[in-house]
Amino acid sequence: MHIKGIVCGYHAQMPRFAIRTDCGYSVVDVEVGQRRMHDQVAGELDGHGQTTLQNETTGEDVEVCVEAIQATREGAASLLRSR
Repeated sequence: MHIKGIVCGYHAQMPRFAIRTDCGYSVVDVEVGQRRMHDQVAGELDGHGQTTLQNETTGEDVEVCVEAIQATREGAASLLRSR
């Protein structure tokens, strides 16, 4: 399912980001491309694993690995702190 969200958190030393969606928070590891805080993104954020997101702010594709879906705010924050 195509889900839209906003980048709302990141890991200070890893390319890991939290994306706030209508279904909770998704946590992704960026493999190719760039993403910044408050970028709007869209793509298949309803399952784990590899996917390509469209960064609607920049118009670029971003390849990610989805690590968590429908997480709570606290759960996403915990994943952003972990190594």
